[in-house]
Amino acid sequence: MTEIFSYYNFRDFLRDYYKNKKTENPAISYAYLAQKAGFKSKSFIPHVIEGKKNLSQESIYKLGTALKLDKKSFAYFEALVSFNQAKTLEQRNYFFTRLCSLGKTNSAKIVQKKQYEFYSEWYHNTIREIVSFVDFKDDYNYLAKMVKPAITPKQARNSVKLLLSLGMIEKNQDGYKQVDRSITTGDEVASLAVQNFHVQNLLLAADIISVCPPEERDLSALVVGLSEKGFQSIREEIRNFRKKLVDIVDKDTAAERVYHINFQFLPTSERKSDASV
Repeated sequence: MTEIFSYYNFRDFLRDYYKNKKTENPAISYAYLAQKAGFKSKSFIPHVIEGKKNLSQESIYKLGTALKLDKKSFAYFEALVSFNQAKTLEQRNYFFTRLCSLGKTNSAKIVQKKQYEFYSEWYHNTIREIVSFVDFKDDYNYLAKMVKPAITPKQARNSVKLLLSLGMIEKNQDGYKQVDRSITTGDEVASLAVQNFHVQNLLLAADIISVCPPEERDLSALVVGLSEKGFQSIREEIRNFRKKLVDIVDKDTAAERVYHINFQFLPTSERKSDASV
């Protein structure tokens, strides 16, 4: 039987469930499952799996019943559909938290949750950089004050604990050091975590502007009209510039401070072709 608790995308679960059932019984078809669930359209389930259709609350109940999900599995399936079909970041965060509370605990799920936590708070990245060049001697009051804007000692301690558990830093006799290790998550979790990370950085920039002297920061803005070709050209320039910055950072081995470098290139109008007169 396909284990639903290992999934973060209900369409993937339905696809794998069908494949497994088809292997067990070649006579099984999408039409059979649709009929069993009470759907009028024989193609409804494959259209859902392909992302062409969404599930309503009634459809969730019908499908969950047809798949013979037990009470806990159905609750997870219901939250999973809501997570995938959520319209806002706030909704996605809510249903992800619900998935974590409903899911069965295993090492993979624990790591995914920790990775989500890492990206969802801006200061974890900052702590990761600070401990690589400052020996704070496990003084979390000092470490918390090193972060700007300052965080609480408890947040600093929990951040170090999280980074250690993810293998992103390690402790030795000389203090802490970074471990050059990339982390990966499932697409759904990664997408949500990165959205949270960008929102955190935008809010952080708004807070810092008023307290950081002009000589210690660099801010600028352009408001321009562009064609699609011009938009793509600027995106490419930003990508190339990021690569140059990474090269500068890699060669700079005498870090003294942590900086966040944000690139904001966002549409603030509809397309001319989409506008109705």
